[in-house]
Amino acid sequence: MIFAGEEKKYLGGDAAPPYQEIGWIDRLPMTWDYKSMSKMNLFVAGFFLVAAPTIRASEFPDSWTWDDKPDYRVEHAALEGKTMPALELTGWVNGEVKAADMKGKVVVVDFYATWCGPCMHAIPHNNEMLEKYKSKGLVIVGVCTSKQGQENMDQTVQQKGIHYSTARDPSLASAKAWHVHYFPTYAVVDRKGIVRAIGLQPDYVERVVQKLLSEGPS
Repeated sequence: MIFAGEEKKYLGGDAAPPYQEIGWIDRLPMTWDYKSMSKMNLFVAGFFLVAAPTIRASEFPDSWTWDDKPDYRVEHAALEGKTMPALELTGWVNGEVKAADMKGKVVVVDFYATWCGPCMHAIPHNNEMLEKYKSKGLVIVGVCTSKQGQENMDQTVQQKGIHYSTARDPSLASAKAWHVHYFPTYAVVDRKGIVRAIGLQPDYVERVVQKLLSEGPS
């Protein structure tokens, strides 16, 4: 996983290890040592715990996601269980995917950047999933986003052999609507157009796809 905003490190060709988080944002410890806290500290801690945003319990384990920061999980949980946000995309390759094409289908949305090593590493598995489950109702949409590198999308499609539909997110409106903080960001939408999971690590996408396909046509 690579955080959005890390473009400059990888545009020059620096490789990133598959699925390894590399980012400049510091991790925040979320543990409390209650034994060493004074009554006042306990009061303050309790206030913030109560005031903190409530995270909706996901139907899939949080460990399947890359949401290691509470704010990311809160934002993604707010999308889960709701109708998928719009995808404002241009420059389709391998065929445009319209709303009608997604109706009654399980849709995997892969937000990626052309300079992102882990994103490129995940492409073969995306192709395999499409071949394996297309006849059962799977659609995969690649969203080429990030502030830099979108101009290389067509070249990437050819060099990496992307078989599924992909398009650019020139204004980053789609990335913003789906709360994309790192690459790749995977979301899976059910046959009714409801976001069921977002922020998935690539290794767990197929498990979610299998479950949603097993639910049958709406």
